[in-house]
Amino acid sequence: MKKILVVSTLGAALLVAAAASAGPAKANHKSVAEKIVSQVVNVKEGDVVSVAGDVRDFDLLEEISLAAEKRGAFALQTVGKESNGLRFVKEVPEKYDAREPKLQLELAKIVDVQIGVWGQEMPGQYKDIPASRMTARAKANQTLEKARMDNGVRQVAIGNGLYPTDATAKQYGLTKAQLEKIFWDGLDVDYTRLQADAEAVRAALASGKEVRVTNSNGTDLKFRIEARQVFVSDGVISDEDVKRGGAALQVWLPAGEVYVTPVPGTAEGKLVFDRVPYADGVIEGLTFEVKAGKFTGFTAKASKPFDRLKEVYAAATGAKDELSIFDIGVNRAVKVPAGSKLTSWVPAGSVSLGFGGNIWAGGTNDATGDIISSMNGSTVVVDGKTIVEKGELKVSTSGG
Repeated sequence: MKKILVVSTLGAALLVAAAASAGPAKANHKSVAEKIVSQVVNVKEGDVVSVAGDVRDFDLLEEISLAAEKRGAFALQTVGKESNGLRFVKEVPEKYDAREPKLQLELAKIVDVQIGVWGQEMPGQYKDIPASRMTARAKANQTLEKARMDNGVRQVAIGNGLYPTDATAKQYGLTKAQLEKIFWDGLDVDYTRLQADAEAVRAALASGKEVRVTNSNGTDLKFRIEARQVFVSDGVISDEDVKRGGAALQVWLPAGEVYVTPVPGTAEGKLVFDRVPYADGVIEGLTFEVKAGKFTGFTAKASKPFDRLKEVYAAATGAKDELSIFDIGVNRAVKVPAGSKLTSWVPAGSVSLGFGGNIWAGGTNDATGDIISSMNGSTVVVDGKTIVEKGELKVSTSGG
């Protein structure tokens, strides 16, 4: 599935769906489930639908399963506990970390739709696990990720880094109530406008050759994108998306992203992330010097989270230092509160960049780790045309 910011993926068997208890009133779960099943992923009669989440979200998961069954689909409901994730690492022998996920691969052959609810209440629970074990599990999970794409599984992930938990709110400098409003406002966006904005940005990137990203924090980065596929997460997996397959079959909610994989070897310049939530802490001033498409080194303010990042990165394999993802947010309903520390993929005008694995984004980089984060206040220029100016989305759409 998608990226987990600055960490190697632990795998579906470990994190079945680390979800939060926050959400709409129970009475609204039915309405939310109906929209996801009918509008977002268009479940059809005969589809096999896998629904996964934390036990805390059982009511919502049950409504999604029922909504799918009412459309003539077959629902498989899987429930786990985030708090049990650490036990799987500590108690399952290390020799099994790298084994092929046989059960999940067999399910990927028969499942048509995968719906998961994702969030974090215990972001630091794996911080003392050997980085080598995380890399082994990431490699195994990568096999599953590719199989789902190859088999045409339509995938919906609910959360997208904004699912309201106490831990996530704390990392963003928000109250949980503030994060709840941001999350549900993001889901209740004007989808007609969102899709128009997304299409305008997609068209600009699809016809573009060179991108330049600048920011007052010192970022000044250029890279090329000609002849690269551009993908959109606009809240709907359309029939056209189904025909395209691969990365086009994924949606993250709240939706609102346009993303592309840069041409390898073309990136030059400097990239700075002011503040990156990592594990149960924050990395400040994460800075990369980039040459010939790869970073030559990275620095940050001394901290335990930064030490852990370096440890995890050192254990990762593959082209982990290659600039591999560029993402622009287009969701105008997700507002970054003044004075907060919120960074996200989806607010209109947000810019996300990253290094390492990008199979999830339709790329070919199979590195077992990644370093990805988001920035506010950036300017993006494509072939001389300004798409984002100091964090404000600047596109011309038929919607005005």
